[in-house]
Amino acid sequence: MKPSGADDARAYVSEIDRWHERRAKRLQAPDGWLTLVDRQVLDEGDNELPLGTLTIRGHEARLRVRQGAAVTLEGQPVTGERVLRSEEGGPRETLWFDGRAYELFRRGEMLAVRVRDPAAPARRDFRGIDRYPVDPRWRIVARFDRYDPPRHTMHEYDIGGSWRREVPGIARFSVPGADSELSLEPVLEEDSNRLFFVFGDLTNRTDTYQTGRFLYAERPKERPKTNHEVVLDFNTAFNPPCAFTSYATCPLTPLGNRLLVAIPAGERRYAQP
Repeated sequence: MKPSGADDARAYVSEIDRWHERRAKRLQAPDGWLTLVDRQVLDEGDNELPLGTLTIRGHEARLRVRQGAAVTLEGQPVTGERVLRSEEGGPRETLWFDGRAYELFRRGEMLAVRVRDPAAPARRDFRGIDRYPVDPRWRIVARFDRYDPPRHTMHEYDIGGSWRREVPGIARFSVPGADSELSLEPVLEEDSNRLFFVFGDLTNRTDTYQTGRFLYAERPKERPKTNHEVVLDFNTAFNPPCAFTSYATCPLTPLGNRLLVAIPAGERRYAQP
């Protein structure tokens, strides 16, 4: 939506408000980021967990359920041994034990287990996220220069490990207060076919999350011999999971995506209760 008149502007603000409401609900969901209570990076060999022993052999993770432990998967009991699938290997498998959820995930060559608890204090005490007032000027229409062929980068993560991601192009744009054109490189999120930006700006120093924020944009349609555009709506810029819990893992902001201007739009820094 591109606001052009007073009615359009009001509708646009309402649309962004609804977006943030949905975002807060996802965070506070029983499986949202606010429920994370632990994370364990796994070593090659045996790793002891409350529900049993998780043995790593290369890319295989095999769980041996502790005798007498009431472990379930999709409501069905899990006993004996089972090979676990990480979230990159298909639909996420969630094991439940003693009121907590255990999920295997991979960051490059590194495997880890995250633990969720729907009764986590962070979820119970959540009171919303402060954000800047919605400002249509921060809905930026950028020129999108495709890379042909697409490039690739290694997303580096805060706990180590990296993930090879496709970079389909670069967004070039101007913003209020900037003397020259800016640019951001996204990676392609394959599940949703959207562009995913990890970016920093000068507000990180005082008002927004220190290491940067995230932004999604729709991928431009494939149209040969035409100029491509992408909408960067910074009013929907949002904090990474690491802003809410030390047990999340987040990609580091690429050096080229650290903007030397302030982007006072989207979510502000989260004040944990």
